[in-house]
Amino acid sequence: MSAPLKVDHANSRCSAPKGMKKSPKNHQRISGIWWFALVATALKLLLIPAYRSTDFEVHRHWLALTHSLPLYRWYSDTTSPWTIDYPPFFAYFEKFLSFFASLVDPTMTHLHKGLNYASPLAILFQRLSVIFSDVVLIYSIRKLSKDLKKTEKFLIWALIIWSPGLFIVDHLHFQYNGFLLGMLLLSLSYLEEGRDVMGGFVFAVLLCFKHLFAVAAPVYFVYLFRHYCRGGFVKGFGRLVVMGSVVLTVFAAAYGPFAYYGQIQQVFRRMFPFGRGLCHAYWAPNFWVFYIILDKLLAFLSVKLGFNIQAPTASFTGGLVGDSSPFAVLPTITPLITLITVLLAITPCLIKAWRDPQPRMVTRWVAYAYACGFLFGWHVHEKASLHFVIPLSITALKSAEDAKHYFFLSMVSCYSLFPLLFEAQEYPIKVSLLLLHAILMWFGFSSHFSESKVGKASSSVPEKDDKLRSPNIDRNAEFVVGWCGKAYLFGLFVVEIWGQFLHPLIFGNRLPFLPLMMISIYCALGMTYSWIWQLRCIAKSR
Repeated sequence: MSAPLKVDHANSRCSAPKGMKKSPKNHQRISGIWWFALVATALKLLLIPAYRSTDFEVHRHWLALTHSLPLYRWYSDTTSPWTIDYPPFFAYFEKFLSFFASLVDPTMTHLHKGLNYASPLAILFQRLSVIFSDVVLIYSIRKLSKDLKKTEKFLIWALIIWSPGLFIVDHLHFQYNGFLLGMLLLSLSYLEEGRDVMGGFVFAVLLCFKHLFAVAAPVYFVYLFRHYCRGGFVKGFGRLVVMGSVVLTVFAAAYGPFAYYGQIQQVFRRMFPFGRGLCHAYWAPNFWVFYIILDKLLAFLSVKLGFNIQAPTASFTGGLVGDSSPFAVLPTITPLITLITVLLAITPCLIKAWRDPQPRMVTRWVAYAYACGFLFGWHVHEKASLHFVIPLSITALKSAEDAKHYFFLSMVSCYSLFPLLFEAQEYPIKVSLLLLHAILMWFGFSSHFSESKVGKASSSVPEKDDKLRSPNIDRNAEFVVGWCGKAYLFGLFVVEIWGQFLHPLIFGNRLPFLPLMMISIYCALGMTYSWIWQLRCIAKSR
């Protein structure tokens, strides 16, 4: 006969007898998120033989370069055009992977014999390295969602772990964005917990892995200065010294060896190749798309009116060093102009962070900063939309308005990545990923907010999480995509039908750039709307 449960009447709870083992407190949480991760991993394994971009050869060459050459030659070698242009920590990461790669297939890490090498073992190793590095992302999501309700956790896990953008960019196109975004989310989780030193430390490490995340550095600086370095002059100065020492130690560990060998200038030349054009090869859907189109229209009209306009000799979108073109009519945009524009766009959230540095708002501020970098930055890659789409998934459950915005933004972001997968055999994959993501969001958000409304109607006591929700928004609202959002999303369908079926039928092989231009322009409209919505949300926050 089993031992009876002992009832602790003072605390109104049942306790198990001494002989019975208690289940771990976090057992359900851990098993739950790893179930999501296993489903994602199964899909990633199925995608191993699928399309891979030149980034696959880029990272394979970095394995060979860091394995075959001494450290002081990593940023000066020209064996391949795919030179290292990431900060030192990522080079160290490639060096770490190269030890295992050389055991799996030695040719893969040979500097010369390995050029454009893609054996089945090499493909398997590199694909698996991306999959295993996603553990950082999974851990950070678990940490960020630990205090949420069960259904909210499931939704957050599904939005991020099953993100179609990450599948397309990392596990088809080939990159390590999940690993890097995991570090960003881990840093944000520390900041939301009030552990500012750890948050600043992880962000500094992230910058030494990929410097493009530095767009949010002004937000981090202002927030940490106002939130951590407080408590009077003496205490505040002491904390500033502590934070500065932590950050400087990280950068010293990354760049110190290269400074020792006199390679710092070469490292920065590789990291900041400003000779590349204003736009990347596929025209990331940002503000500069409108600027370029306007310049081309003005040049066309000027020629028709008899003006002598000389068109630029090179493409705006080549993406290679030295391929930077002037504009025909409008003033030429330089890297300095884009930097100033980005900083001006970020200013509203810097003011908010200075006046009232709230941990509950830091994720939204950082996401907004990356949206500004995407919209106004220099040589922006379309993949950079993940830098703000993934963090915004954390805020998607704060209100029905946040969910509606995230639904809209994630659809636009995912669709803007479609040109990365241009081969016919990958077309069903990217379409299926987007449709499944849309269905999951629709039913997940609809169910979540209908339950929230019923729950709130039955209780007049404010929820503890109410203070985390977006300002000036009806908290009892249901998840409904308005007619304007539906019309825009239907437009995505029209643009895709035109590019895939009608354009080839009408124009044949002529004007091959037109479908890509339409995708860029249409998605740029959506990204601009998203940026305005985020700016409005930050401006009205209290």
